[in-house]
Amino acid sequence: MFDYLFNTQPNDADKERIIDETFKYYRENMNPGFIEFKRSAKNRSTSVEWHGEGVRMYDMSGHSFIDCLGGYGVFMLGHRHPHVVKRVQQTMERIGLYSQELLNPLAAVLSHEIAERAPGDLQYVYYHCGGAESNEAAIKMARLATGRVRHVSFSKSFHGKTTGALAATNRAVLRQPFGSLLPGFQVHPYDEIDNLEYSITAETASVIIEPVQGEGGINVPSKAFLQAVRERCNEVGAMLHVDEVQSGWGRSGRYFCSEHFDLEPDIITLGKALGGGMATQSALIANSRAFHGHRDTEPGFKGMEKNPWWLTNTFAGSQLSCAASLATIEVYEQENLLAQVEEKGAWLKSELTMLQQRFPDLVFEVRGLGLWIGFECTSPETGTQLADELFHRDVLVAQTINNPATIRIQPPGIITREDLATVLTAFEDSLKAVGKSQETVVVGQLPDAG
Repeated sequence: MFDYLFNTQPNDADKERIIDETFKYYRENMNPGFIEFKRSAKNRSTSVEWHGEGVRMYDMSGHSFIDCLGGYGVFMLGHRHPHVVKRVQQTMERIGLYSQELLNPLAAVLSHEIAERAPGDLQYVYYHCGGAESNEAAIKMARLATGRVRHVSFSKSFHGKTTGALAATNRAVLRQPFGSLLPGFQVHPYDEIDNLEYSITAETASVIIEPVQGEGGINVPSKAFLQAVRERCNEVGAMLHVDEVQSGWGRSGRYFCSEHFDLEPDIITLGKALGGGMATQSALIANSRAFHGHRDTEPGFKGMEKNPWWLTNTFAGSQLSCAASLATIEVYEQENLLAQVEEKGAWLKSELTMLQQRFPDLVFEVRGLGLWIGFECTSPETGTQLADELFHRDVLVAQTINNPATIRIQPPGIITREDLATVLTAFEDSLKAVGKSQETVVVGQLPDAG
């Protein structure tokens, strides 16, 4: 019935059928807006993905792209890393999803391994199927632990699109269409220490913060700012919830981005890279203070231990997902990959900074940690032009949601220097093309000398 969709090498007729049906059913049964907005859909021949391997994504015709978008950070180990595939296949040979009644050994071991690598005294893990869901769970945990219902997030933040996570997200275009969201959220300017005492008060359940802002434009704050937030949370008994859905699990060159700032949160949320590019895996890890709660008015209050199902999910933490996550640890440590990410990222950032200096009229700033770099153009329009030009040169990137002038560059950690050099050449050629096109527009707008 569906064999044509599962042939690893479809014939030409099946390729045409797949492309035709993809466009047709996107319009009829998904959302035609995807076709309108995706730059890949502008060219039918390069619009449908079919095969991923290593750092490359291939379309139906076999045309390849170097993936510097990485599924918004999912592909830290590239596409279908052999060791991750091996561990998932080994697991599939004996079990599928979680029974819900018997105990899950892979989830238990993975929880221990996450806790062993986490900063501070983080200890207790819950699994979910996406970053927004884990952030929702963290909001609930903070409310349960403190008995409070107010939260502080930050300007240009992004925490997901579910109701609670969206309430913590500071992006009007995502929030306004849906009217009233979960109440109790206040916004403080990111990377500003002044007036923290007025934002974070004795009524605050949690402070939700990204250690490096992703959709805000890959914004790296000062260590002093993050430490000041931690200190203020301590003063008023608020939970510090650090959202590392994008920045965590290797993207910055450390398991936890908080490590760069010597930050010890009460709760960290993870996602994206945690699934090894093969599983929809996210997680929350909390310390005893957040997990058990500290309600002075309720002696003996046990917090999450009272009802362990308060934050669970039917599909989360399956043995298949946990096998993929455990495989990431094995690859990271057997290949010393996190050190490579820091080294490659520092070199790439340096090279991109030199491009910025050569094209100051097009590029405002380069910033980031590890292989997570923001390449901020001088306008959103220039950012769009640059992303289009890079696509035409077979490099996948995207703009950040809250700052569309910024191109996010987040290739797999396994990318080689040779592939990075190819990416840099594409950036240089694309910047030349954008500059030339803008010069043409300006010349064309000059008034007639007569």
